[in-house]
Amino acid sequence: MKTKSFFIFGLPVVLLALGLVLAGCASVPKSFQKGSGGETTILLRQGLDFDQAFREVAFVLNRHGFESEMLQPEVGYIRTRWIHTWNDTGTTTESYRVRISCNFNPNRTQLIIKAEAEYLQGGQWIAGFDTRAIETLRNDLNMIIGN
Repeated sequence: MKTKSFFIFGLPVVLLALGLVLAGCASVPKSFQKGSGGETTILLRQGLDFDQAFREVAFVLNRHGFESEMLQPEVGYIRTRWIHTWNDTGTTTESYRVRISCNFNPNRTQLIIKAEAEYLQGGQWIAGFDTRAIETLRNDLNMIIGN
């Protein structure tokens, strides 16, 4: 009788727990890299108006789903909110998030882009960066404002 009740109640619970563990391990996007890094620099096109460049950067970020959290045009800084959809599948996941920071250098000739990423593992956020986000943004922004 105990064997029958295990198959009715225990086995589904064990399979569900195993599935959740495997799903959690599989949800780290391939583009996530643990540690620091994830910066790229774009040399701005000569003669490009800074105000126009700033607006273009904000537009491209928004087009890729990154909503601005902090805009400081006077110092040339943009930071987006964390998004939970920048992953291999494009679906929302609470265990992975990405945000973008953009800094123009003081003489307004370069843009430094950083793609911070964090992966939730065992209740702790593991810091790193997202290679796909940085590559995508670098390519798009380089075509629009780059040299």
